Amino acid sequence: MVRVMGCWKNSSELRKHIFESLERIGTKPNYHKGQNFLINADIINYQVSQAEITSSDTILEIGGGVGNLTRCLAERAKSVYVIESDNKFAKFLKDDISSSSNVEVIQGDAVKVEFPTFNKCVSNLPYQISSPITFKLLDYEFDSAILMYQKEFAQRFFAQVGSKDYSRLTVMINLKAECKYLKTVKPSSFYPSPKIDSSLVSVKKKEKTVIDKNSDFDDFITLIFSHKKKILRSTITNLLKSKGHSEHKTELFRDLPYLERRIFTLSLEELVDLYKIIREKIGEDLWLDIISLNMK
Repeated sequence: MVRVMGCWKNSSELRKHIFESLERIGTKPNYHKGQNFLINADIINYQVSQAEITSSDTILEIGGGVGNLTRCLAERAKSVYVIESDNKFAKFLKDDISSSSNVEVIQGDAVKVEFPTFNKCVSNLPYQISSPITFKLLDYEFDSAILMYQKEFAQRFFAQVGSKDYSRLTVMINLKAECKYLKTVKPSSFYPSPKIDSSLVSVKKKEKTVIDKNSDFDDFITLIFSHKKKILRSTITNLLKSKGHSEHKTELFRDLPYLERRIFTLSLEELVDLYKIIREKIGEDLWLDIISLNMK
């Protein structure tokens, strides 16, 4: 029987849908695949309301599961694309929402498949792919996203410069987006209950950034943040040495700022400044040779 699409009246209705759906599929949630289903209707309804979906929006959902979020998105949006890696869940979704002409299910690994065109993303992300999916999302043009993360991961978005959580993720997401912490979600809101708290985060893409979107700034940040606790002078010395370019050290270090600073104490603005100076001073060929270390 095909269910009528709509949002959840209460958590009892939501839980009933999840348990009945799992029984129909003949499966149980897979811990290793991060299959934890939201059974708290208030959280899903809050998540959807924060997305401010209109009839002109095209939504991307990553990890559709049994459609507990999908049905709410489909009721409001012009169209919804759902990417689901598990073939059993993908088949179930296609059957369950067959009456909704505005939903398309894509069976595949969200880290690998090409995303369709969308302007909003609303997803309860499988936590084991949070990092690659976030970086991938940032490469696409979209207006906003409401995303569920493991709380420890989400905290890195808002980490202070010089703190232990300050990372490549902190730098890149703040370069490309404005983030807002919305809500902490307790383990009891999921079936099965994870061992950690989760967090809902709002991510809005910036219309303009201080770095061209086609630049290799991401590669630069990846490279130096692999040594984030080291002093900049030492990091660059080792990079030059590893590529057989030690003779360029003296020239490069002349008037280069932040040399005695540790990488994780450099702010986004300082890292952008450093990137532009090094790229200009070092020359195109040598720059590409060093950056290629990150491409392996």
